[in-house]
Amino acid sequence: MTKQQTGLAETLDMAAEKAKCDHCAKKILAFKAVSAWILKDCAKEFSHCSVDYISEHCLSDDVEVSEHAVHQDQPSRDTKLNVNDQKVNGDVAKLDGDEQVTKLNSESTSIREGTVYYDVRFNAKVPGENGLITLIINLEIQTKDKPGYELVTRGMYYCARMISEQHGTVFTNEHYEKLQKVYSIWICPSVAKCRQNGMFCYHMVEKPIFGEPYVKEENYDLMEVVVLNLGEVNGNSKPSASHLLSTLFSAKLPLEEKKQILSENYNIAMVKEMESEVSTMCNLSDAIENRGIQKGEAIGIKKGEAIGRMEQARATAIRMNKKGLSLEDIAEAIDFNIETVKKWLAPVSA
Repeated sequence: MTKQQTGLAETLDMAAEKAKCDHCAKKILAFKAVSAWILKDCAKEFSHCSVDYISEHCLSDDVEVSEHAVHQDQPSRDTKLNVNDQKVNGDVAKLDGDEQVTKLNSESTSIREGTVYYDVRFNAKVPGENGLITLIINLEIQTKDKPGYELVTRGMYYCARMISEQHGTVFTNEHYEKLQKVYSIWICPSVAKCRQNGMFCYHMVEKPIFGEPYVKEENYDLMEVVVLNLGEVNGNSKPSASHLLSTLFSAKLPLEEKKQILSENYNIAMVKEMESEVSTMCNLSDAIENRGIQKGEAIGIKKGEAIGRMEQARATAIRMNKKGLSLEDIAEAIDFNIETVKKWLAPVSA
């Protein structure tokens, strides 16, 4: 009997102190055990549901991760995640730290430079008075909460785009009554101390000027922006989306302490029992070393001296080759052309 870490635990391992890596951050948010906590605290429709119920019954098996273009004149792309569907075995039921939502159906097309994609987007269903309600959820990771404009403004634009995109997919002709509510939730790991540990919601309300209100709230409360500012991890904090995310993206907490908090405080499985050895899933591998969110942050292959960068890239290419990645994937991950990668790997293959 061999123990192997769940996908979420492996992702934390790959990220280690580089937990703010863009690709890694999005991948972490895509785990149902994490998304469920976010919806529990940030979307009022889920406030009466338990985290277990949300994770098991409310989250779809389709999600887009850096796949669907925000702007109307930009194309989307098709990027499917590797998903391991095996459940956690054991007597104590834990949230599955290995289950990710995959991708929504979308048309694969060419990619333009500068295209802006939603970080993470998926459907969620919650019981309502008239049956199940479907919501469209967008999760965004943002290192700068003051990037030259207020995040709520950009969030409103994202919500408006998700509303307008429903014509021809969710409804046709003039059946606007079928519109689904959208959420754009912005998670900010690095904010000024005076703005840490805050959550702010922005949504549409009715303000009667005169006369008796007659329109139900669900007919106009169709878009909501949530800005979640993280802070330092407090050991005495009760479990919450804010505390969970602050733990995941903390640059100060040791990796093993993060795993312990996730397992003990949030009942998220970090290991799974397996009958035999299986091939290690290529989650992020060394590709995360070439990605970063904040300008000037060196992650993996550093943007330093050209010679130093090339040596770092060559070493990473060799490691990725040993993990079985294709030449194309290696070249894309380390940002070097395929011919250069072939030369580096020739002695290894000989």
